[in-house]
Formats: sequence, structure tokens, C-alpha cells
Amino acid sequence: MSLECFKPLFDSFPWLLLQLNVEQKGVFFSCFLGFLALLWCFIRNSNKGLPPGPKVLPLIGNLHSLDVSSETHIYFASLSQTYGPICRLWLGLKVGIIITSSALAREVLKDKDAIFANRDVSAAGREFSYGVNDLIWNPYGPKWRMLRKVCVRDMLSCSNIDSVYALRRRELRQSINYLYSQKGLPVNVGEQMFLTVLNVMTSMLWGGTLKGEERASLGAEFRHVVTEIAELISIPNLSDFYPGLAWFDFQGVIKKMKLLLKRFDKIFESMIDQRQKLDRNGVGQESKDFLQVLLKLKDEADPKMPLTMTEIKALLMDLVVGGTDTTSNAVEFAMAEIMNKPDVLRKLQQELDTVVGKDNIVEEFHIQQLPYLYAVMKEAMRIHPALPLLAPHCPSETITIGGYTVPKGSRVFVNVWAIHRDPSIWQNPTEFRPERFLDNKWNYSGNDFNYFPFGSGRRMCAGIAMAERMFMYSLASLIHSFDWILPEGETLDLKEKFCIALKKKIPLVAIPTPRLSNPTLNSNKGLPPGPKPLPLIGNLYSLDPTYFASLSQTYGPICRLWLGKKVGIIITSPALAREVLKDKDTIFANRDVPAAARELSYGGNNILWTPYGPKWRMLRKVCVRDMLSSSTLDSVYALRRKELRQSINYFYSQKGLPVNVGEQMFLTLLNVITSMLWGGTVKGEERASLGAEFRHIVTEMAALVSIPNYSDFYPGLAWFDLQGVTKKMKVLAKRFDKIFESMIDQRQKLHRNAEMGDGVGQESKDFLQVLLKLKDEADFKMPLTMTEIKALLMEMVLGGTATTANTVEFAMAEIMHKLDVLRKLQQEVDAVVGKDNIVEESHIQQLPYLYAVMKEVLRMHPATPLLVPHCPSETCTVGGYTVPKGSRVFINVWAIQRDASIWKNPTEFRPERFLDNKWDFSGNDLNYFPFGSGRRICVGIAMAERMFMYSLASLIHSFDWKLPKGETSDLTEMFDITLRKKIPLVTIPNPRLSNATLYE
Repeated sequence: MSLECFKPLFDSFPWLLLQLNVEQKGVFFSCFLGFLALLWCFIRNSNKGLPPGPKVLPLIGNLHSLDVSSETHIYFASLSQTYGPICRLWLGLKVGIIITSSALAREVLKDKDAIFANRDVSAAGREFSYGVNDLIWNPYGPKWRMLRKVCVRDMLSCSNIDSVYALRRRELRQSINYLYSQKGLPVNVGEQMFLTVLNVMTSMLWGGTLKGEERASLGAEFRHVVTEIAELISIPNLSDFYPGLAWFDFQGVIKKMKLLLKRFDKIFESMIDQRQKLDRNGVGQESKDFLQVLLKLKDEADPKMPLTMTEIKALLMDLVVGGTDTTSNAVEFAMAEIMNKPDVLRKLQQELDTVVGKDNIVEEFHIQQLPYLYAVMKEAMRIHPALPLLAPHCPSETITIGGYTVPKGSRVFVNVWAIHRDPSIWQNPTEFRPERFLDNKWNYSGNDFNYFPFGSGRRMCAGIAMAERMFMYSLASLIHSFDWILPEGETLDLKEKFCIALKKKIPLVAIPTPRLSNPTLNSNKGLPPGPKPLPLIGNLYSLDPTYFASLSQTYGPICRLWLGKKVGIIITSPALAREVLKDKDTIFANRDVPAAARELSYGGNNILWTPYGPKWRMLRKVCVRDMLSSSTLDSVYALRRKELRQSINYFYSQKGLPVNVGEQMFLTLLNVITSMLWGGTVKGEERASLGAEFRHIVTEMAALVSIPNYSDFYPGLAWFDLQGVTKKMKVLAKRFDKIFESMIDQRQKLHRNAEMGDGVGQESKDFLQVLLKLKDEADFKMPLTMTEIKALLMEMVLGGTATTANTVEFAMAEIMHKLDVLRKLQQEVDAVVGKDNIVEESHIQQLPYLYAVMKEVLRMHPATPLLVPHCPSETCTVGGYTVPKGSRVFINVWAIQRDASIWKNPTEFRPERFLDNKWDFSGNDLNYFPFGSGRRICVGIAMAERMFMYSLASLIHSFDWKLPKGETSDLTEMFDITLRKKIPLVTIPNPRLSNATLYE
């Protein structure tokens, strides 16, 4: 064999020789050849116990086989045909081990994974990774585990990827729009996909930092740098295979990589500087990008294992370089294979047309409904795995694999490309046939070593979820939006070119022809899609969360309704909910106040309906700090206890008889709320007599707020009050106002008498007393008025009764439907409280299963299933669509909390899913937020939590429950502004405490 194949190794470092005179060159080559001769002697004496392999050439071993002009993965596969599933190469002074069977791959990547979890770091890789400070090249150990945790948990988790869906959507729509502008013209598919994926990655990395042209202008520079970096990492470098020569950097690889790294570093420094400035100035809190996450993690890191700025830049490098080439190459290969198989293209388009429709565009939520597309992706990754030899592994100790010695520090190549084409595993392995994956037998978990395109074990790719989404979303959009043909006279070529990542040898150039019915579908401009409106009334005929959920199946996670002349926007995904409630919270912090709500809130003067601003902040502060704080709630525990004991006593008096649970819980909670509001003001029968009147008023008010009112949707008709909603609400509000005036008058009389020295009223601490005191002490610039006090009382009575009562009723119905849950609850309460004792509020912190039951009830039956509608203060973009100023925005928390992609068996009542305490009511995780999120999150969470837990624990502990004979448990929901049971729960209580006096 000639040394001609070794020539490229020398061609890349003439710059060094040009600096030497003739005599110096002679000395250099004499030393160099002498050094190689010594290495040759070493190699010849070091083959004992190693796997078989090809004959070693003098001086260079088998280094010629890594020539960049050859197809290394194919050459390695051919070696396995001669030498078996494990064979050896000498790469200079380093041993290379090639694994080409699933059994031996399992041995390396699973059985002995800890030993092979390190990397043989190349000189180029060391520079690229800021001195081995990234995830790809970092040695296995605590630092690597910390970095992987940062990537998997804090950056590339499903929830974080969801949260930046709008960025992906925007960039892909721009790409599709570009292809539409090129209709009928040849397009380089791989190049366009590279730029698309690059824009997606950089948008997710610092999408909230750079805007417009400044971000877009980075595209060309990044593509050039990424391409050069990939080539430098792939070059066989003498510095890697002859460590003694590393200092000389003969080929200039390190020098070139340093120059490229400086260009990247300049960009990273600029991004980091801008992000830190924005954060210091308090600007940019609405923009959530990965750089913001990383900088926050750096500030909060454990001092024993800090996340450094160098590591942040190294991780950014991993994501930019690792997340672009591989995905764009995979999509290009898939497109080429599909165009080579017209029947596959036809099946794909039929599936997309059925699921998406030709009058709609592909959204990411569609991809879960596209099994054939999923099979196409798997087949493309089988034939053309992104990293055909994976990233080389390096054993931390000498070990035996397949009966042969694998030395410590050797470079181990796992030829996944060859395993994926093994005819003993795959029928017709070179044929592109997606049907082989339709049985869902194969996945990307890395557990089956016949198919593992993303690797396996500890060093498995951390970005699988991201790659999967980008591949599916991109390919679906390309296939759905266009028909594709080759330019005239061109033929399709599927040859591969080996680099660190596999790419097409000849780029795919194809002509797109639009196939959607409406060319404007690919534009980012305009309202979200939605159903066709009816004349005059638009889509006003249904405002139900189940209907809204069905709309999302057709039109996507953001869709539009016309509610008369008003635009309604429905959000049905955690990512877009985050965009509204977190990222753009200040814009969406207002309410679209209906006419009925304006009346019941005394002209929008309560927490729920007051516009966002100083007045709202003052009212919220009053509620959170002075009325509903933990200390204030503790101070009125005696009132809660008294009312709940009276309710338990009532149930005891009805033992053996059917009882309407929801009705009784409503009255209990109403008595609790009114006791806390003015419990020290009204005594005995006078307070109790208010119960029936209040329940009637509350029920009627909730119905009026929920009625679709023409006055709200046709502003020009508001004056006429055609449905009489405003008139009816005024009448009801007057009845409340009369009660409030009476309570306030009595409280003020008691206060005046106390000031005169008779001591009346000093022992009674209730919320009305607190509010009147705050009114007297209020800042004159932001006074608390008597109107606002009455509005807050109204809100407490309305908001604190029906919602909690309905939730307790749903909980009882679900528990009676699941007797094993009832049994577990009673066992837990008996263990903590005892059957010779009654439940106290102090017990509930010791009842984790009861807490899980509460969370599960609120997941399945959130009190306000669409939250209280939000209203943007300015026209903005959500999910790539326009949301007009003043529109009514519904967040369908009911649908999100039943989303099968988030929750396993979402319609099953299974409290166990909450036992790990992963989920809370903070509103930070937009997969679970029953009380809302952001500035307008419910202020009464602490109160609702206490009352639910205390009430349910008392009911479950005090009684066994059974349905009346012949009755069945019905869980059908009825939508109001709050969610309630359609058929009231009527059930029979049977006492279970050991001492009857405990019920007194």
C-alpha cells in the first residue's frame, strides 16, 4: 500500500516547514522518522491479547484508514467482515477498537458502561469544549453529572422545550415561508434546514436577548464556523495519535480551532453581557431563554460544585454545534429517501391531510397523531444514524470484551451504522421501508442494541427529545406544505459522506410546489385558526371547556372564536399558557369585565375584576397580608372549627338517611366565611338565618356571570340590556348591599362603644374589623374606600363558598367511586388522628395521602376550568399569532391537566401520582396550575387548601359513606364560571367514631 493515502495528513501543516531552512528541515525529518521508528517497534510488541485487525503499516500503523477522503464507517464495517465483530487498528501510538455487533455493543455501553463512560479527547475537541468543560468531552464523574443534570433537567426537559415552542414555530414558519417564495425554483434542502435549525437553536439559547436583524445576521457566520469546526474535529490529527508531537501542532488544527473558538467566544460574551445587563436593569423578565436559565443556575449553584462561566459557554457551544448539523442532515436524508420512494411520500401526505387538513398548518401537537411519520423518522435514523460511530468511548481501565483485551485509554468506536444494516437483524437492511417500525417495537431508549441511533448508557445523547421534535415538526411541515420534485435531468443520489456527523455527499436540491388550499396559512400574521363563525353571533353558541378542548384537537393549542364582535382566544398547552401567564404576564394582567361582574364587584372594585395597576396592588396587599395570611387564618381557626363541628353534627343527625353533600358543604363554608368576615359582629340566630338567603343569591349571581350576555359581545347593545342581566344583577347586589351595610353599621357601633370604654367588641377579631381599621389608617394617596370594602366582602362570600364546596363534593364522588382510595384515606386518618378523637387542622400536615387526593381532585376538576379570562392591554403575539388588544383570553387549565402527553391515564383518578410532592399550587409549573399563575393567581389558595383538607378529613374520618340503594355514582361535570357536579352527590353517612359524644 502506498503512503499516498497518508499525504493529506502532511498537506495540512506546510506552514511549519516553510519557516525552516533546508538544514533545519533535514534535522526535523531525521528526528521525526527516528521517533516513528521507535513507535513502530512499540506497536509490533504490543499486539498481544488485542483483537485481530489488518496488517499494520510501518510508522503510521493503520492511520491511513481515518483519511477524511474515505468513508470510515463503511471501511470499519468491511473490517468486521474479515476480522469479526471486534477488531483492532493501530492509530499511531493509540489502539483503536471497532465494535460491530449488538451483543458486544451491549457489553461496552451497558454491562461495562461505567468503565467506558469516558472520552478519548482529541486536541480539537479540547479546544472546542473550552478545555473539556462541556457535556460531550467532560470526563465521567461529579462535574459531568452536574452538567448533564443542567442539560436534561433545566434546559432540555419536555416542560422547558414546551416553553420555547413559540420560538421553534416562528423560525419554522419563516423557513416554510421562504420555501413558498421559491416555489418552482431549485432549493438546497440541507442548507435551508441547517439555517432553520440554527435559528431555532439560537432563538432558544438567547431568543429574548437579540431581536430582529441583529439575531438573523448571525446565521451566515454561524454556519461557516460550525462547518469548519466539524471538519477540524474530523481531521486525523497527529497530535492525537502521537502524543509526543502534540506540542508542535504540525497540522495547525489547534491554531485553527483557537481562531474559530475566538469568533464563537466573542458572540457568547456579547450574548451573556446583554442578558446580564437586561437582568440587572430588571428588563427582559418576560423573555425566557436557555441563557437566562444558565445564568440563574450559575448564581444559585452549590459552591461545592459551581457552574462556571466557562462551562456555560462550553454548553452553549455543544448546543449550537451539536444541535444543528445532526438534525439538518437527518431531515435532508429523510427527504431524499422519501423522494426516492413516491409511495412513502403519498402515505405521509395522506396521513398529514387526515390529521392536519389541507386548510390548516402543521403544529407540534399534531406529531403525536402521525404514526407513519414517526416510522419514517425511525427508518431514516436506522439507515443514516447522525453519528455513525457515535462519539468514541475510552475505557478507564484495561478490560476484556468479547474475549479480547481492550487497553486502558484506547479509542473505542461503536459502529451503529453497520449494526443498523446487519442482515441478520434487519430484513432487506438497505431498503428504506418505514413499515418495519409501525409496530412500535423500537424506540430511542438505547435499551435494544439492534437499534440505538442516539447511543446508549451514561453518555447517551442528552438532546433526544429536542432532536425528535425538530425532526418530526420540520419534516411534517415540508411534506404537508409542498410537493417535491427534482430539477429536470437530475437524478437522486443517496451516497453518504463521513464526518463526525454523517451527511449527504451530494446535497439534495429539489423544487417545492405549494399544496395547501390557502397560501396565507404559512404566514405568521393574523389571528389563530378557528371554526367558521355563524352570521351575526359568530361562535357564541358554546363557551364550554370540553368544547374548547375539542377545538384544540382540530385547530391547535391556540385557536380563535368570534364572540359576537369580540375575539376569544383559547390556550390549551402549557407552553402557550406560560407565554401568557409568565413571559407576558404584565400584558395579560387585566380582565375583560362582563356587565354582570361589573355590577357584583361594585363597578370593578374588587381583586378579581379591578384593572392591573396601583389600586389592584393595594387591594391584593390587603387580602394577602391582612386577611388571608397564615397568621390571620390561624387567628380565626376557632370559627372554622365551630362551623365544621356543627356540620359534622348535622350529618350525624342524618345517619342512615340520604344527604346532599354539596348543599351541606356549601352551607358549612358559607357559615365559615361569614363567621370570619363578621363572626364577632353578628351572634346566634341572626347570623344563621343569613344562610338560606346567601345561598340563593350566590347561586343566581354565578348563573348571571356565566350567561353569554349580548351586552358584553356587542358593546353597542349594552345600554338596552336585552337579556336583563344587568337589571337582575343590580337587584341581587342590592340585597347583598343591604346585608353589608347592616354588618358594617353594627361593627362601627361596637367600635364606637369600645372607644367609650365599655370594652364591647374587643375580643372579636374578624375580617370586617380588620378592613375598617385599614380604611381609617389608609394612605390618603391610595385610600381604601367603603365601596372597596363591600366589594371585597362580596368577593370573599362568592369566591370562598361555591368553589371549595364543589371541590369537596367532587372529591367525595371520586373517592366513593374508588373504594381503595377511601380505604387508604381512612387508614391514614385513623393512624394520625385515632378513632377516639376528632380531626383538627393541626393534623392535616401529617396526611400526605389526603394532600395527594386534593391535588388529584383539582387536576381533574379545577374549580375555574378556564380560569378567569385574561385581557391583553396591547396587541401582541402568542405562539406566532396575533392576539388583539381587548380580546378575551381563556386558559383551558381543565384540558391541560387532562393532556395525555403530560399525564399518564389522565382520566383516571389516581392520587398516587402526587405522592412525590413534585407538583404544588405555586403556578410555576404550567402542566399543573389549578389556581392559575402569574400576577392574577388566586389570592385565597391558603384558605381553600385548609378548608378542603379540614372538611374532607373530617367527613372521611367521621363517617362511612354509601350510595342510596339503586343509585350509581355520576361524575359528569356542569360548566358555570366554576365547575360543579351536574347531578348532586346524595349519599348516606354512617358514624364510625368510637364515642358518640365526639359528634357533639
